[in-house]
Amino acid sequence: MITFTYLNKNEKDIFLPKLFDLLYDNMREIAPSELSYELEKKQWLDNVSPAIDKPARQIILCFDNYKLIGYIQYYISGKLLMVEELQLKKEYHCTLTFYRFCKYFIGTLPADIEHVEAFAEKRNRNSQKLMQKLGMELIDSSSEFVHLRGAANELIKKFIL
Repeated sequence: MITFTYLNKNEKDIFLPKLFDLLYDNMREIAPSELSYELEKKQWLDNVSPAIDKPARQIILCFDNYKLIGYIQYYISGKLLMVEELQLKKEYHCTLTFYRFCKYFIGTLPADIEHVEAFAEKRNRNSQKLMQKLGMELIDSSSEFVHLRGAANELIKKFIL
């Protein structure tokens, strides 16, 4: 059974390494790094761990029968939702799990969100296509990441039956 829960930030040291491994498994072929696995993991943990301590930053975990299969990392600033990361294990790609995850996530958001933004690694074409399909538009591509933005109400409509 698929379930969702917010990360208890007191347990971040337990979960963040697992979240990195999920991200690494998904991205190592799409956007390989020149760094070793150990160094890449250390850098990610060194950046994400202190960021998660900020009250606005949240992570929702997705489980299938108590097995971690995905997460959404995000923050809200005023009327802006910034989705920093959304990962699902490969075997759950192209399933209804993404839809269910997003539907759950939307149900947790404040009603006054007006815009949604996200970044994607330039080499991750699938992520970019998905965000564009959800109504997000490219607003910057001057770095190794592309920055997309969309109207929250339009994106939310796609998950409401």
